[in-house]
Amino acid sequence: MSRRRLLAWLSGAAAAVCLFVGGAALEWYLWDIAIRESGNPDRSMLFWGLPIVFIGIAALGGGIGFGLLARSLFRQRPSS
Repeated sequence: MSRRRLLAWLSGAAAAVCLFVGGAALEWYLWDIAIRESGNPDRSMLFWGLPIVFIGIAALGGGIGFGLLARSLFRQRPSS
């Protein structure tokens, strides 16, 4: 397996992990904090959960970047 092909597979795996982590972080905040606890008088988790939201946004951005890198590496013609 060539180095380019290995890098493409590793980029694809990194994209999948980043997209999963980002999606899980945003889902946790939106569903468990913003929706479920909307009726509670103590709404401090809306503030304290914001770092998780920013981690999720960064992970989604990284996942998209890794995905685009993997796609471009897979589409390149092998040099002979």
